[in-house]
Amino acid sequence: MTYIYAIICHRITNPLIFTVKHLLESDKSKVIIHIDRKTSQKNRKEIYSSLGEHKNLMFIPTEESIEVFWGHYSQIKVMLLLMEKALEYNFRYFSLISGDDIPIKSNTEREKFFERNYAEKVEFIGCNPKNDGEQRLYIDYPNFFFKKDHSLLKKIKRNVYIKYKSRFHRKDITHLPKIYKGSNWFTLTNKAIEYVFHYISENPKYVASFERSICGDEIFFQTIIFNNAELRRNIYGIESNMKDCEMGGRYIDWTTGPDFPRSLDENDIRKVTESNLIFARKFKHDATTSLLKKAMSY
Repeated sequence: MTYIYAIICHRITNPLIFTVKHLLESDKSKVIIHIDRKTSQKNRKEIYSSLGEHKNLMFIPTEESIEVFWGHYSQIKVMLLLMEKALEYNFRYFSLISGDDIPIKSNTEREKFFERNYAEKVEFIGCNPKNDGEQRLYIDYPNFFFKKDHSLLKKIKRNVYIKYKSRFHRKDITHLPKIYKGSNWFTLTNKAIEYVFHYISENPKYVASFERSICGDEIFFQTIIFNNAELRRNIYGIESNMKDCEMGGRYIDWTTGPDFPRSLDENDIRKVTESNLIFARKFKHDATTSLLKKAMSY
């Protein structure tokens, strides 16, 4: 059996090196890495040399890579690309992580956890009850929304644009099923991944509806999965009061700050290790190996 770990990154980080090397200690791990097309050739080579070669390590070729922007449709494209590559292999679970994430459990613990849950057809993907998903879709968002500019002027410009478009130029999205929104980091079975591609092949207008959305990557997959009765009833924590990131098997601190999500450090280790989740995010690029080992009780 194989477990796919698909990583989206744009630079070399200590968490990335730690995670890849740890995962590849197990013959059951297959790691597929997408390096942002914007990444310079120098930095791309640094990633290759730092991670080395391994029979179970695969990089998306540069010519197939995607230039990814925050909140942009390109986020969905890269996720679909990684899923498509995963389907070339015989696997049980597909886990999407970033270059700032690390596994909490050891390979042995995680694989036993996966085995038990795969037998029950469990899916790890979250849904946030505070759903503002429709506004992300019924407006066509221009490029200036996808630049992380937090100045007062840009905030006013964005708010004015949204109010104007919402009132006078709202798109018709009534062809879409019920909208669900949650964390874009998840772990899904091979059956769920296959269903995603089946759904979008049967509903071509669905993909087109996301091409000018904002942060649609937090809606695209949730909406497909949560509208399927069989997949929905097997979602981890579906009947509980779990946060959406916890339903996805991730420890993520969106409340403590000072940055959001919080960059985890020594003060977070106890909460991380006691969470009984699969991955933790996010750690600073220069986090020490000692800290990362503590976070997974290595």
